[in-house]
Amino acid sequence: MSRDQRVLERHFRHWREKRLLTPEQEDALRRASGELAQGHASTAVKAALGVLGGGLLLVGLVLLVAENWGAIPRFVKLGSWGALQCAFLLLAHDLSRRLPERPYLAEAFAGVAGGWVLGGIALVSQIYHLNSRPPNGIWLWLALVLPAAWLLKHRATAGVLFVALTTALALEVATDDSWLHARNSDNPWLFLAIPLLTAVLVSWLPCKVASLPEWVGVWIFGVSNFFLLVFGATEEFHRPALALGGAWLLAAAGMALALAFPVRCLPRAWDCLTARAVPALTLLPWIVLGSEYDRGSAVDVSARGLSWVIQLALPVLVIRGAARVGSGAWVNLAYLALLAGILTRYFDFFGDYLEGGTALVATGALLLFVLYALERARRRTLKKEVVA
Repeated sequence: MSRDQRVLERHFRHWREKRLLTPEQEDALRRASGELAQGHASTAVKAALGVLGGGLLLVGLVLLVAENWGAIPRFVKLGSWGALQCAFLLLAHDLSRRLPERPYLAEAFAGVAGGWVLGGIALVSQIYHLNSRPPNGIWLWLALVLPAAWLLKHRATAGVLFVALTTALALEVATDDSWLHARNSDNPWLFLAIPLLTAVLVSWLPCKVASLPEWVGVWIFGVSNFFLLVFGATEEFHRPALALGGAWLLAAAGMALALAFPVRCLPRAWDCLTARAVPALTLLPWIVLGSEYDRGSAVDVSARGLSWVIQLALPVLVIRGAARVGSGAWVNLAYLALLAGILTRYFDFFGDYLEGGTALVATGALLLFVLYALERARRRTLKKEVVA
């Protein structure tokens, strides 16, 4: 049951108690809302197909040029690229004006136009044998597409800018001569900070991608659980923040903006406390590590134990926030993370003793009990959403 349906059920129940709604009226309203829900689902499918179709079109054009590179004259390559770029921009503008009820078509061509700019940069560099730092081409792509955010005002353009800015920052971190170069990124700082920084900056564009905070939230939640689980179980990814070198400025900026503007970069299903706590608590074990990692020391053993505790606390926080707003998807995802944490701890602590049939039978029974308990808790949480 979706969030809208749960809200509708609460209103129906309240109206029945007030005797404002007859069974016939309720049936008619349910049918009408069902038609609206089907239309919403159809729009989502069309949008997904638009993204897929635009991506395949873009990749196909790039491959077509690459396969016939030697047979196409230089000026034909440049002229064809310019003609296609103009065609994509005109189609995006014309379709948004003529078919406003089918926005996915205009968004698809706006996305292709944004990606085709990068193809033109690569084309010119290949024709004239231009060499530069890897991030420079991406920064040029970003600069060329940026005006389209105000001229076209398409959500796909904001998505292209998010990809371009994230890629440019990641390449700067990986480039040796960059002042943002990371000497060692064997920790979660940059994996959290770069998407958060980019999402906050893109959120100030005239046209936003409404689903971007949700996808960034999925990435942040997944990365947080991954690093906490691996560090707690194997003591890997133990590099402190100082190992980032110049990239610590990027990490600090990303975390500062995320803590200051959580609603701009993280899901609405998380309240402000949860949105701030998830990235901050994830980094806490690496802050405790200090300037270096010494395997076996009291401080670092404490940091490892802290990672176990935080990995269990994060799903609980997300469940709490998601249950308040009726987000079943986030409740399910958080319970899955909780299950992953329990299983990882069990095999980490008792894996050496799991020999023989008795140990395996006990392990199987325990895992089934844990699965039953978590599933029961999940259903109870979702049921409270409907009743609330």
